Amino acid sequence: MRRINVLKEEVARIAENATLSQSEKNKINAAKYSAMMAPIVVALERRLASTSRKPETPHELWFHEEYREHLKSAILSFKTPPASAGALGEVWRPFDDIAASLASYQRKSSISLGEVAPQLALLSSSDVPMPGLEKQVTVSESDRSSTTSLQGIVTITSFSEQLTILSTKTKPKKLAILGSDGRKYTYLLKGREDLRLDARIMQLLQAINGFLRSSSATSRHLLDVRYYSVTPISGRAGLIQWVDNVVSIYSVFKSWQNRVQLAQLSSMAPANSKNPAPPPVPRPSDMFYGKIIPALKEKGIRRVISRRDWPHDVKRKVLLDLIKEVPRQLLHQELWCASEGFKAFSSKLRRYLLTNLENLFQVSSFQVQALYIIYN
Repeated sequence: MRRINVLKEEVARIAENATLSQSEKNKINAAKYSAMMAPIVVALERRLASTSRKPETPHELWFHEEYREHLKSAILSFKTPPASAGALGEVWRPFDDIAASLASYQRKSSISLGEVAPQLALLSSSDVPMPGLEKQVTVSESDRSSTTSLQGIVTITSFSEQLTILSTKTKPKKLAILGSDGRKYTYLLKGREDLRLDARIMQLLQAINGFLRSSSATSRHLLDVRYYSVTPISGRAGLIQWVDNVVSIYSVFKSWQNRVQLAQLSSMAPANSKNPAPPPVPRPSDMFYGKIIPALKEKGIRRVISRRDWPHDVKRKVLLDLIKEVPRQLLHQELWCASEGFKAFSSKLRRYLLTNLENLFQVSSFQVQALYIIYN
C-alpha cells in the first residue's frame, strides 16, 4: 500500500503539469509504475516458479490445479500499468481474492501427513536417529564399519498420521514420531524460521550444565539448566522438542487479562441484566502497536518503516508504559495460586529460578519484568 500511495501522489503531481500532453503523462505514469513495482513483480514471479514445478504430493497437486492459473493471471494483471489513478487501488485485488479463497483452508486445525508427505506417511522403519537423541551413544572409531548397527540408539520407526496445526503466525505443525524403543516423541515443526541460532543456544546451555556439574561450589546445590532439543533441517525450517506440562508466561498474561475484563464487566452491570458478549481481549501485539504508532507520529514518523529505524527513546517509553499496565507481582501471584501450600510454592519458585537461565539468552520484555519481580 505504501508504493500505491506514493504512485497516487506522483500521478496527482504529474496531472498538474500543464506542459505535458495526456499521452506523455500516461507514458510517465506507466514508466513510474513499472519501475516501482518491479521488485514486487520479481518476487511474485519467483514464487510462481517455485509453486509451478511438477507436484509431488496430493497437497501440491491440489494447489497446482486450484491456483496456478489464478496466480499467473493475477501477476500478468499486476504487471500491466493501470489506465488511471483510480485503478491503482485495484491492482492488488486479484491477490486479495486468492487469499480470501485460501483463508478457509488456513483455518484448518489439522492435516493428514499423507497429503503433504506421503513418503513419510508410508515409513515403517529407518536407521535415522531420533532428533535430539543422536548423541546418546558414541561409537568408537574402531567399531565403525559398514555393518555397524545402531544398537542403543533410538531411531525413527514411523510418523503419526495427523499433524496438528497451531494457530500462531507461521502455522507450525505438531507431530509425533514413534521411536524404535516403542515410545512416542513429540516435536514442533517450524517453517519460515532459521533455528540454527536456537540450536547453538541449546548447545551453550549443555556446556553450562557441564561447568555447573564440574564445580564443587555449584554441584552440591544440584544446579541444572533445563533445555530442549532443536534440530535445524535447513536455513528455513527445523524441529523443536515439544515440552509437556508447562505453562507459558504468555498464557499467564492472557489469564490475567481475562480476569480483569470479567471483574470490570461484573462491577459495571446489574446482577439481573442480560449483557451482550464481552469484547475480545486485546492481543499483546495490538496493545504494542496501539502505543507505538501514536508515539511514532508524535516524532513526525507517519509511514510504516523498519523497526530498526524506530527511535530508541520511543521504543523504551512504550515498553515502560506497557510494563506499568501489568501488576508487578503478577508472576509471583500465579505461582502462589497454583501451589497447594508454602512448601509447594517454594519448590516451584526455586525450580523457576534454576531453570530460567535459558530465558536470559532468549528474553522478552515481559520475561524481564517477571525476573525483576522474582528477584525483588
